[in-house]
Amino acid sequence: MKEHIFLPKPVFPRHVCFPDFIGGYSEYPEHSVRREYATKENNLDRCYNMHLVLDGKGFLHTETGSYELTRGQGFLYGPGLRQTYHSDSDQPWNIRWVHFYGGRLEELLGGKGLDEPWLFGLSDPAPVVTLIERLLHLGRAYEVNDEYAMASTLYELLTRIQSMADQLNVPVNPAADRIRAAANYVRAHCHEPFTLEQAAAIAGYSPHYFSRKFSRTFGQSFPEFLMESRILQAKRLLASTGLSVKLIALQTGFSQTSYFGRCFRTLEGMTPLEFRHRHQV
Repeated sequence: MKEHIFLPKPVFPRHVCFPDFIGGYSEYPEHSVRREYATKENNLDRCYNMHLVLDGKGFLHTETGSYELTRGQGFLYGPGLRQTYHSDSDQPWNIRWVHFYGGRLEELLGGKGLDEPWLFGLSDPAPVVTLIERLLHLGRAYEVNDEYAMASTLYELLTRIQSMADQLNVPVNPAADRIRAAANYVRAHCHEPFTLEQAAAIAGYSPHYFSRKFSRTFGQSFPEFLMESRILQAKRLLASTGLSVKLIALQTGFSQTSYFGRCFRTLEGMTPLEFRHRHQV
């Protein structure tokens, strides 16, 4: 079995959750996935990816460890995470998956799958399997009016898994370390053009999640941090070199001297030349 079912966008735009892509594999030992951060494959830069093993076994790999998954166990990746998993070649897994999106999913799922994949186990997977099979049944002959059944079935599926499942992997919450590593990289390369999306990709998160985590970690937004980094570098050059203000502006990531001057005055309360006169020996 190898089944892929793609769903159209729903007419009602504010479902709590809605499937984008559903399917399954069985007797397919070649099933292997390796996706990098922020992949756009199958819309996984904005969708969650959940798999449930019905039989057989497979493996999931993270930066902190590898896990064997068997009957009644599964995993959930949040948007933008690096994804690495595959079937066992001798006992290929019989697996079903749902890629989904929606409003306020972070709250609904309690943040599961955002920092790292959430691995779970079900002592009685039958009710969850029934719901997944219902999604597949609806998807095979999908009609416009089926979107409400799709949305409600997926909602029941997600809430049942959360209430019934045991967590298999102990969360190490690497978010703070990844955010700080990205911040250090940005600080060292702030003279280059830098976007929030690029910084988020370095940390391995979606731009929305990275922006929120960054603000919580540093108490300032990413654009504020980038601007502060550039002004700090400019202050060092103003105080320790004889470079012109125009050249310093260019070397610290500003394309226009006038904009550099406005930003510098806003943060320091004085012009670049006034700063230089005050601090240069």
